[in-house]
Amino acid sequence: MEMRHLRYFVAVAEELSFTRAARRLHIAQPPLSTQIRLLEEELETQLFERDKRHVFLTEAGRHFLERARGILADTESAKTEVRSAALGEIGRIVLGYTNSAMFLPALPRAVRSFCAKHPKVKVALHEMTSLDQLDAVHMRRLDLGILRRPNVAVPSGIVLEQWCEAPLLAAIPLDHPLSRTSVRIVDLRNQPLILYERSAGIGLYWKVLELCSLAGFRPHTVQEARDASTIIGLVAAGVGIAVVPDGADCIKLEGVVFKRLEEGSASSSLHFAYRQDDSSPHRESLLKELRLSADVSPGRPKKRDGELP
Repeated sequence: MEMRHLRYFVAVAEELSFTRAARRLHIAQPPLSTQIRLLEEELETQLFERDKRHVFLTEAGRHFLERARGILADTESAKTEVRSAALGEIGRIVLGYTNSAMFLPALPRAVRSFCAKHPKVKVALHEMTSLDQLDAVHMRRLDLGILRRPNVAVPSGIVLEQWCEAPLLAAIPLDHPLSRTSVRIVDLRNQPLILYERSAGIGLYWKVLELCSLAGFRPHTVQEARDASTIIGLVAAGVGIAVVPDGADCIKLEGVVFKRLEEGSASSSLHFAYRQDDSSPHRESLLKELRLSADVSPGRPKKRDGELP
């Protein structure tokens, strides 16, 4: 059974005339009659009763008319949805983000704006480490990732685009001497430090190691943790000092002071990660909102870097 058979049947059923149905379909009457007969043979059911002047639907024909109309309507609806999806009007996009990305207002602002402009596109948000995001983008489980670049090779075909750069903060126990003065990376020499977990693939871990190395020392790590809220809780408990991304000071815990690190190099960049060969209109629209949002947010927005090795 082909879709044209359903269209032919519906036309005859609605016109109750092979002549009028043929005119409506812009075909000759004999081929139309032949196709209806073949359809009845395939269904092993008589759909029409005919005499010399009239055409009537049988009971089976009336039932089949409802189903045929539904199938044709669903087909047209599917065509419309596919075209809309191709134009980016409906669909779904899967966005990954590192925990600290939500500290900056640019990300939630961009998602709200995108959803308002594209109400029929579902945005699925997944918090993931930077390393996991690279793998998920490469394996097509994510359409777009927002991450801090980890110290690993970027998979072939993945583009990293620097989005925005923001200063790093030192989270310091309130009773520590450094809480009452300006702070540089070198001041953290021999201090107990709380770092993000290396094994978690969180990009900020390598940035802190790099800054300490440039200042001429290895960090004295006393504990590692996976997310900023846990790290700041450990600072509040007096376990040590932590270097955290800008915006983490929105986590208000008694006994913690946040100080911006004085070095100009004490900053960290968030990047977009996406597949070079993916031309999804949803992704491009969301990227546009994210770039615009960064232009009015704290931090220094950056231009596209292109594909990295």
